[in-house]
Amino acid sequence: MSLSVQTLYPHQISGVQFLLRHQRAVLADDMGLGKTRQAIVAANEAAPDGLVLVICPAALKLNWAREIRLVDAASAIDVIGTASVPATAPRWIIVNYDLLAREAERLRALPWSVVIVDEAHFIKNASQRSSQVLKLLGVTEGRANPAGPRPPFVFLLTGTPMPNRPRDLFNLLRAVEHPTARSFVAFAKRYCAAYRNDYGWVTDGASNLAELNLLLKEVMLRRTKDEVLDLPPKIRSFVPVSLEGDGAQKASVAFAEWFGAAPSDRPNDKAFLGQLSKLRHTLHKAKHKACAERIRDVLASGRKVVVFCCYQDGVTRHKKALGARAVTITGSDDAAARMAAVDAFQHDPTVEVALCNLIAGGVGITLTAGTHVIFQDLDWVPANHLQAEDRCYRLGQQASVTVEYLMGAGTLDGYIARLLDAKMALIAAVEAKDLPETSFLEDLQRELQALGPALLQEAQALGATGEVAARIDAIGAQVAQLGRDSPLAEQGVWEFPSSSSPGKFYRVTFGRAGHLECDCPGFAYRGQCKHVREARSQTTAS
Repeated sequence: MSLSVQTLYPHQISGVQFLLRHQRAVLADDMGLGKTRQAIVAANEAAPDGLVLVICPAALKLNWAREIRLVDAASAIDVIGTASVPATAPRWIIVNYDLLAREAERLRALPWSVVIVDEAHFIKNASQRSSQVLKLLGVTEGRANPAGPRPPFVFLLTGTPMPNRPRDLFNLLRAVEHPTARSFVAFAKRYCAAYRNDYGWVTDGASNLAELNLLLKEVMLRRTKDEVLDLPPKIRSFVPVSLEGDGAQKASVAFAEWFGAAPSDRPNDKAFLGQLSKLRHTLHKAKHKACAERIRDVLASGRKVVVFCCYQDGVTRHKKALGARAVTITGSDDAAARMAAVDAFQHDPTVEVALCNLIAGGVGITLTAGTHVIFQDLDWVPANHLQAEDRCYRLGQQASVTVEYLMGAGTLDGYIARLLDAKMALIAAVEAKDLPETSFLEDLQRELQALGPALLQEAQALGATGEVAARIDAIGAQVAQLGRDSPLAEQGVWEFPSSSSPGKFYRVTFGRAGHLECDCPGFAYRGQCKHVREARSQTTAS
């Protein structure tokens, strides 16, 4: 390997080796463990003179250019969509998701040696953005219809591979050409407890988590900070706060009354989302004074603080009160402005507060000068909070990090907080290195049963069919029978007799990139079969 590898931590060296060995893989290290650096070094090792494309959010383009120069100072870099003059014959090209459609024809015509997809959970949905990315990766639209040229190396980077539910993993598996992603319906039936109602397939559940956990290990490497770094602790707490006026309580009561009277047979009801958004905004405003007091308390102790809001008016009001002591990082800032704000917070002692939009400020930046994180609002998606927390709690942090979620007592906030805890536990079960204990899964099951009616799809769509309890019961059915360790064998061959042709055997082996593959017709069609599932189960330690 090149000299650039000498600058890596041991866990980063093994990450580079994983990417090179698998060629198409997901690097899902915890936020702050240096996925960007690992991918850049791996690209240099995989194709020292090849053309490399980086796809990332707009706010991260300049950070990617900076990191590339630290590793590969001699190469020309073209950052599409910035004011800088395009480089002549660039080796590295960086483009943000929003420009893919405009640049698609030109980019697909280039002979990419490596494509890096940062914040890869952005492609979880069936959107134009996801479609453009998959076409650039040469992913087939169907088993017989290739989408375009196929780059030999594809590295997906994400600290949250499953932002919310198992269905979010399908496009990631498709991007790395895992066999089980050949059919979404087959995937959803197996891992999302999918079922039909009057409106089509409902795929927001979870099933066969132990098997999904093992499947991911074929293509995904995930390490947590606790495993590889000697970081100080992160302390998370939900803090009840008093609210301004009685508007939040009245809004909460009104929402509960409306929800209780709403019909249960209309999934994706726009009225529900409108009512929910109105209530959350009311809670945001009611908690503003309490949040401002918490900011003052932290500053009085001599520490820097990062504040996350879901609404712009909160950022604006805090900035007006704090003046030059605060910088803002929001979706309205361009990449250069965000980078300037990050640098000021990190290095200017007079800048003590970073006021961030939860989405725009929650990914791809380092705010380790802060040791205190405050969430004025609670989002439904755990990954958004986990990403945001770890802007401070990452490589380079020398002090303990305190994370506070402000909750309006007696309002929807308490409900969301419990739901977040339950969803975080579900995500941890799927992504875990070791399979969860039975007692944990039983606790999770009870919590989800109590919280099941929280969201529209989890309350109205599921409640209408009466399948909430049955689907939740299925979450831990197989996991509960397994032990804690689940090492996946690195080699092996399994043979299974055909149930329809006496004397015929089907063989399961590890394919080119480490996927388990079977030569039976069912696997050829769906990318999964009972033989592969049995082989996976045999790799689990008792």
